[in-house]
Amino acid sequence: MFDYIDRKRDPFAIAFYCGAAPFGLLWVLHHAVWTAFLLQAYLITMLVFVLDPFEARPKRARQQGFWKIMLLSGVIVHPTLLFGLWYIDSAYPNLVEGWVALFTVAFVIAVIELVVLGEIVDRLRPSEPEEEGVPPNV
Repeated sequence: MFDYIDRKRDPFAIAFYCGAAPFGLLWVLHHAVWTAFLLQAYLITMLVFVLDPFEARPKRARQQGFWKIMLLSGVIVHPTLLFGLWYIDSAYPNLVEGWVALFTVAFVIAVIELVVLGEIVDRLRPSEPEEEGVPPNV
């Protein structure tokens, strides 16, 4: 029932999780659009490139060519969505005043990026050789 308790955590991932603290503290102290953007950008980056591949779907991250495709497509998709995030934050500063709205906007953009990058990775991933005696899924 509580199998996840016995699982060892990757110290690299824990360092990334703790990395949000300075950005959160900066946002709490200043409540400016740029500090909110920094916090949201860090959260989105962490969710897309750390939490999803290493915690949610570690088997997928070990597949052949996953990181090459993920990083090459992420170079285009990630800055584009962060630019859109900056536009939303600067056009609607009331979305970064409260923590619920701030985290909701970051979560929605992270989900959009996860879906887009996931589709790109699935379409560009090299096909795996079929096992003998197992018909392909149609």
